[in-house]
Amino acid sequence: MSHLKIAVDGPGGAGKSSVCKEVARRLNLLYIDTGALYRTVGLYIKRAGIDPEDREAVAAALPALSITVRAEQGRQIISLDGTPVGDEIRTQEISMYASRVSAIPAVRAKLLDYQRSFAEEYDVILDGRDIGTVIFPDAEVKIFLTASPEARAHRRYLELQAKGVDVTEEQVLAEMNERDRADSTRESAPLAAAPDAVLLDTSDLDFEGSIDAVISLIKARRYALSPEKAKKVKKQKRSYRFFYYTLGWIIRFFHRIKVTGRENIPRAGGGILCANHIAILDIFSIGASVPRPINFLAKRELFKIPILSSLIRSAGAIPLERKKTDLGAIRRSTELAANGNLVAIFPQGHRQPGKNPADTEYKSGAALVAYRSGVPIIPICIKMKGQKYRIFRKTEIIIGKPLSQEELGFVNGGSAEYRDAAAKVFNEICRLGNFERTLPAPEQENE
Repeated sequence: MSHLKIAVDGPGGAGKSSVCKEVARRLNLLYIDTGALYRTVGLYIKRAGIDPEDREAVAAALPALSITVRAEQGRQIISLDGTPVGDEIRTQEISMYASRVSAIPAVRAKLLDYQRSFAEEYDVILDGRDIGTVIFPDAEVKIFLTASPEARAHRRYLELQAKGVDVTEEQVLAEMNERDRADSTRESAPLAAAPDAVLLDTSDLDFEGSIDAVISLIKARRYALSPEKAKKVKKQKRSYRFFYYTLGWIIRFFHRIKVTGRENIPRAGGGILCANHIAILDIFSIGASVPRPINFLAKRELFKIPILSSLIRSAGAIPLERKKTDLGAIRRSTELAANGNLVAIFPQGHRQPGKNPADTEYKSGAALVAYRSGVPIIPICIKMKGQKYRIFRKTEIIIGKPLSQEELGFVNGGSAEYRDAAAKVFNEICRLGNFERTLPAPEQENE
C-alpha cells in the first residue's frame, strides 16, 4: 500500500518546520525534518574540525558518521553518535554549516535513501529545499512555503531572542540573505520550487493562519480527481439518475416513503449522510429520497450477489471490509466528499432491525471522514412501525440540518474529537425520530 507524501520546500526562516510539525499533529502524519538531518551532518563536521567548504574532506568523513532516527509520538528524534542532538543543531553557526554541507553531492546521496525509507512506512510530511524536486518528485502534495527576507529574518530573530542568543535583527537578515544565495546557486539540488508546487507566501500570515493555509492546500490537492476518476464519477451520476427516477419511484410507492427536511440536503458541495441502519433497504430508501447522487459504504459481501451487486453499484455503493479498518474505503470516501460528493455512512456499522436506535452502539468512522474531507455531516433518521420494513408500511425519512465542522467540535482531529462528534451526530439522529434510550448506555468502540 502506498503512503501519502507531502513535500514542503522553501527558504530558511519561512516557518516550514514549525508549521509542518503542527500540520502533522493535526492530520496524524509523520513529520520528517530533513533540514535537521543536514544540520546534524553540519554539527558532525564542526565537531570533527573539518572545513565545510572542503568537499573531499567532508566526503571522506562520512563513512564514520553515525546518525540514528526514531519515530516517537509522530515526530523524529535524531541522535549523533548515540546522543540526541536537541537544540544544539539550531544555532546560526550550525545553520551555515548545514547550508555548506548540503551542497555536497556525497552528503545528499548519503541521506537520500534514508529520507525515502520513512515514506515506505508512514504517511509523511517533509520540509526542506529540494523535497518536491529531488527527494519526492512524485509527492501527491507539493507546497513552496516562502515569505519576504525581512519577514523571515524578523521571525528568526524573535526565535533566537527567546533562546537567549545575543544577535541583532540586521545580523540575522544578512546571514539569511547569504544563505538564500548559497542555497539558490549551489550545483547540487539548488533551492527551487517544483513546477507543480503551490506557492504559499506567509509574509502577512501569523502562525495559525499559515497552518490553516497549508492544511487547506493539502486537502484540496490531495483529493483532486484525475480525469479517469472524473469520468467514472460522471458515469455514476448518470446511473444514479436512472435509479432515482425509475427504481426510486417503485421504492417510494411500495414503502410509502415520506420525506421530511429534504431542503437540508445541500444542492452542491460534499457532505456525509449519517443514518441509523435497519436493513439493506436503507440504501434504496435514502437513495430514493435524495435527488442527488449518493455514495454508500456497503459491506464487501453484498458485491458478490449478482443482481444485488448491480443494484447497489447503481446506487453508488463503495465496498467496505468490515472485519478490519478498511483504509481504502476511508480514503475513497474522503476523496469523494472532498470533491463535492455525498457519501452515506451508517454509524452503527451493521443492521439493527426492530431495535430502538438510541439503545445501540455506534462508531466514529463517519466523523473521521468528515474531518479529513472538511465537509459537514447531515443526520438522517429512518423511522417506521417496529423499525422493520414491510410492504405498504409507512417509512419516514427525516433529514436534519447539516452539522458544520465547528458544530461537530473539530479543532485538531484525533480519536477523542471523532468520538465526541459521533456522539453528537447519533444523538441528533435519535432526536429527529423522538427515540429515547431505554437501556443503559452502551460502551462506544474506539477507531
